[in-house]
Amino acid sequence: MRVSAASTLLSIWSLVMKAVEHDVPVVAALDFPPLMTWEDVMQDELEDRLGFARRATLALLTQSGEQLVAGFAGGNPKGLEGAMKAVALFQAHLQEMERLAGMAERRLQRVGEALAAAD
Repeated sequence: MRVSAASTLLSIWSLVMKAVEHDVPVVAALDFPPLMTWEDVMQDELEDRLGFARRATLALLTQSGEQLVAGFAGGNPKGLEGAMKAVALFQAHLQEMERLAGMAERRLQRVGEALAAAD
C-alpha cells in the first residue's frame, strides 16, 4: 500500500513537471541527464514521507489551475487522490508544529515572568 502511495505521488510529480515543460522557452530547455531515477524518488518518499509531501505541496503551487486540470485529467483519479493526501499530510504537520510552537512560546513567557519576579 505504501508503494502504491509512492507511485501515485510520483505520477503527480511527473504530471506537474510535464506541465512545467510546456512553459519553458526553447533557449532554456537544455537536455541535462537525469540525476535521480524513479526508484530514487520512491525511496525518498518511503524514507521521508513528510519531506516528500512538502515538496509535492510546493510543486503543486507552481502550477496554474489550467495546468493542474490538464495534468489530472484523462482518468487519473488516483493521482488527484494521492496529491490530496500529500497536501493533507503536510497541512496536518504544519498544524502540529503550530501547536507545539505555541506551547514553547507559553513556556518561554513563564520563564520570563519567573526571571522578572526573581529580580
